[in-house]
Amino acid sequence: MYKKSSTLAVNGIKSLFLSLASLIFLLTCGQTMAAAGFVSLNDDIGRTVVLSAPAVRIVCFSEAHAENIVAIRALKQLAGVVFSTDPKWVSNKIPRLSKNPSKEQIIYMKPDLVLFETEWAQKNKPLLKELDAAKISYAVISRPKWGRFGPYLEKLGAICGRPRDASKAQISLERSLHKAKLMADSMLGRRPRVFVVAGADFSTCAPDSWGAKLIEAAGGISAAGSDYQRITRDPQFVFCGPQKLALTGKDIDVIITLTGNTRGVPAVSRDAIMKDARFKDIPAVKNGRVWEMKEDDLMLPSLIRLDSSLTACFKYLLPAKK
Repeated sequence: MYKKSSTLAVNGIKSLFLSLASLIFLLTCGQTMAAAGFVSLNDDIGRTVVLSAPAVRIVCFSEAHAENIVAIRALKQLAGVVFSTDPKWVSNKIPRLSKNPSKEQIIYMKPDLVLFETEWAQKNKPLLKELDAAKISYAVISRPKWGRFGPYLEKLGAICGRPRDASKAQISLERSLHKAKLMADSMLGRRPRVFVVAGADFSTCAPDSWGAKLIEAAGGISAAGSDYQRITRDPQFVFCGPQKLALTGKDIDVIITLTGNTRGVPAVSRDAIMKDARFKDIPAVKNGRVWEMKEDDLMLPSLIRLDSSLTACFKYLLPAKK
């Protein structure tokens, strides 16, 4: 009986020792990983992405992600960007990917990480499988939504090893929105109702889209109602149609028509709207308050173009001088 108790005690001490040793090992590994700059994050399709160090060569399949990487001062970490990335904001010195890049083209750029948007990744799963097979690290991150830029910037900051710059970018965003609100409160008076014409199908920006929120931040009211049908292939837009605009546009003060769209829908010019007899009774047309704006300046969630986009929106919302 005594020997059995002694054996149990010895086994208990051994188990305790092994548990303590395991705990010390895990803590030591954790400290080593932190010291070495290991990065671990959960992307937006449920994957855990682990990098041995912040990525210094990023191949980016998203205009929004590329511009926001520039906003956190990590331009030199971009090794390649999607072909449609605007050279005004991301230098042409950064190589452009072809419209339908192959695995080989990506590998040639020697990325530490490939960055995708969620919707793009869901439509291009075969390429993701090829990257998995080639052991190329990638992360899938959704475009940031209005009011949710903080968590998004935290992920970009971790990927690029620039958490402080990401925090500064968030502060800059808040300052820009505060400044826009002060300007709108002091100069606009009544908030104008704004309708965005997003193409020849007379789709408009959805109420929860970046464009609608940007208009609201500049002091306007987006006229995109909740009764419009969302466009499945591009959910930041809803369908209106010219007839509905003509019938329901009696209280629309400003029309902004978008140019340079990438949806394959022709743009509608300011001149075409002004001359269309169906819209002659809309206040925006009567008063000549119809403007053209580049689609990405209104709809792309980009911090580096936020100030210029707010300034443009504010200018368009100001009533004409009498």
